[in-house]
Amino acid sequence: MIPEIKNQSSPLQILNPALYSDVAKDFLQKNNIATQQTDDISRLAEVLHIFLNIPYENLSKIMKVNRTHQDATAIRLPNEVWEDFQQFRLGGTCFSLTFFLQTIVHFLGFDCYPVMARMKIGPNHHCALVIANKGQHYLADPGYVLGVPMALSMEGVVQYRNAHTGVEIVPSEKALHYNLNTISRSQKQWRYEFADIPTPADTFFDHWLHSFSWNGMNELCLSRNEKDALIYVRKFHMRQTTIKGKKNFNLKKNRVQLINEAFGIPEKVIKKAEDALQENKLHRELTNG
Repeated sequence: MIPEIKNQSSPLQILNPALYSDVAKDFLQKNNIATQQTDDISRLAEVLHIFLNIPYENLSKIMKVNRTHQDATAIRLPNEVWEDFQQFRLGGTCFSLTFFLQTIVHFLGFDCYPVMARMKIGPNHHCALVIANKGQHYLADPGYVLGVPMALSMEGVVQYRNAHTGVEIVPSEKALHYNLNTISRSQKQWRYEFADIPTPADTFFDHWLHSFSWNGMNELCLSRNEKDALIYVRKFHMRQTTIKGKKNFNLKKNRVQLINEAFGIPEKVIKKAEDALQENKLHRELTNG
């Protein structure tokens, strides 16, 4: 039974992946993935490949906080993420996507836990999932890079590549710490640092709630992986990245239309998110005097 979120609900009650087994099973069945528990890493790769279809986007988060204004009920749990994807092609930000993926991976019988990451803008501004299997740990990042489980090794650099970018995980001098870089056309860019240390549910919950006050909530942001490209939208700019390079598009005249075409999100939902964005800004201004 999916828990009802109330202000007095504890993170341990809300963020128990076992409570969302029905949602995890439905995701697997509708994507023709076997639901039996397994220790076969290829099943995990299959899940991650399908999970790439769920976009990173903050429209749903902006609309949710518009109704709750950072109440605990603002977080979007797996049932809501999965329903919104099927109905509106929405996804979520790193917190909701990571926890949804955790419930699926847990349902399949893998040991897994969320980890927080430091980005250029500061610590704990990103999260991902670490999966343990047969003595090997893997990173799965549903909100950022590749749809494959990326092995972690303190012995040296591990590299991966898809159609539009390369990714390398580099061990840090500090034990259990890693840096993740992306590589595009021989250009390397540092993205974030994380530690292979489980983030407790209460800490993860606090970071999740705090994320509603981040500057990123002041603008629309979306990204989606295609077969051979990454589509990224921020404010009124769209970028399409392929192995051949990048194309940029100005969205000032037709943002709603182009987001609809690129992501499949209904135009009425995009317009609703735009309205909520302005209302949220006004609410913050009034709240801050």
